[in-house]
Order: sequence, then structure tokens, then C-alpha cells
Amino acid sequence: MKRRILTIVALCVACITGHAQPDVIHAPEGFDILRSNIVHGKIDTIRYTSKTVGTTRKALVYTPPGYSRKGKYPVLYLLHGIGGDEKEWLNGGAPQVILDNLYADGKLAR
Repeated sequence: MKRRILTIVALCVACITGHAQPDVIHAPEGFDILRSNIVHGKIDTIRYTSKTVGTTRKALVYTPPGYSRKGKYPVLYLLHGIGGDEKEWLNGGAPQVILDNLYADGKLAR
């Protein structure tokens, strides 16, 4: 009986440690600090008709430095939770600062 329990415990430990998440790699210090010596993108408010909720909704759109309507750009959607609005990420996370810094460092496609 002891052998069976030890075998089960050993298998459980192996499963837990074998499927553990890898170490988290943190963003470099200052990645979200506003830099005055770089070019900045632009944030605009747009309105669109939502077929899902049957009303006109608002959204914020960030366009990178040097944006052109003729170009194609990757898209990142930041969705807010219940009770939030289109400015939740802007007010709580500064995504425009992070994106500006990534563009300035050449880490995002243009």
C-alpha cells in the first residue's frame, strides 16, 4: 500500500513540475516611460455602428509616427472589461507611450 501511495505522489509531482509555466521575462525598465526626444503617434476617437448592440459606439485608434492612409499596419485590439469605456486602457496603461517607445527602438513593423 505504501508503495502505491508513493508511486501516485511521485507521478503527481512529476506532472506538476513537468507542466509548470516557464519563467516570466519582464519588460525592460523604462519601457512605459514617456520620452520627449522621440516622435509620437496620434490617438483619435472614432465612432462606428455596432450591429451587436444596435447603437453607435466609440473607440480610440492609435496611429504610429509617420502614419499614412495608403499603408497597411498590424492591429492590436485592447478590450476593456465590464463597466469600462474606450479610454480605460489609455488612462490605466499608457499603451500609446509603450507603442511610441517600441517604434522608436525599431521593435515594431512600420
